[in-house]
Amino acid sequence: MECSEPGAIRDEELLAYLAEEQVRPAVVQHLARCQYCSARLAEYRRMELRLTSKLYRRDCPPAHILGEYHLGMLSNEIAAAVRLHLGVCVHCAAEVTALSDFLANDPVPVERPVVSQVVMPVSQNHRQPAQPVSPVQGAKAALERLRDVAEAGVRRVIATLQPPSPRLAFQRGASNGNDLWPRRYTAEDLSISIQVEPGTSRRDLLQLIGFVARSGATLEALKGTPVLLSSPTSAIYTQNIDELGNFIFTSVSPATYTLELRLPDSTIVIEALPVTLQD
Repeated sequence: MECSEPGAIRDEELLAYLAEEQVRPAVVQHLARCQYCSARLAEYRRMELRLTSKLYRRDCPPAHILGEYHLGMLSNEIAAAVRLHLGVCVHCAAEVTALSDFLANDPVPVERPVVSQVVMPVSQNHRQPAQPVSPVQGAKAALERLRDVAEAGVRRVIATLQPPSPRLAFQRGASNGNDLWPRRYTAEDLSISIQVEPGTSRRDLLQLIGFVARSGATLEALKGTPVLLSSPTSAIYTQNIDELGNFIFTSVSPATYTLELRLPDSTIVIEALPVTLQD
């Protein structure tokens, strides 16, 4: 297939149109009637999505570092670096602001940890004194209570794991079908694709990349939708879907998680999501 009007538009104009910049009306008209150039535009858009999913928030600190920054638990040097990052990253600044609002509205006080204290022996006839709540425990408890309140009265929809795409003959039997990545889930009119890759900061951590699309809606329609990743043994990670339908959790410990998409009218739930790399 070749362009129906060679030379009608330049490559720079095609990229400018992809970036939603102002272009000549002739460019829009040409893309509407030329299958070749329309296919090139679609391929560029797919490349951009893949690149964005790889680099999205690559330089952002992990969620637990942002939480420790807000609670004043970081060293002066690390806190200064996080503070500098917050000045240029709207995503991390929004996370810290959200955590601050959660804790400000929480009725249970969060005590600062005691730097040094004398531990007195306790006889069997005396009850063990209550231990102070650490900032991390208090923050986690506050987020869990907020989660319970948000879930009250909201319809929960369990997403369904779709069968993997057929593989070539030499690939069959290489691993359990339930462990294949990427995974695709569906829930009502939503499609959720998830990929797990090695982390960029530490070898023992992973990153979870997701892409969400809604039938009959543009990708921008889901922008800002909160995504929660939690497990009984780990903190609650939070992210938001961006304007391209992507979300990414960096520096995630291997475990079995529950992933939730908090839509205005419902919560989409992916249960027992094994965040581990395929052997």
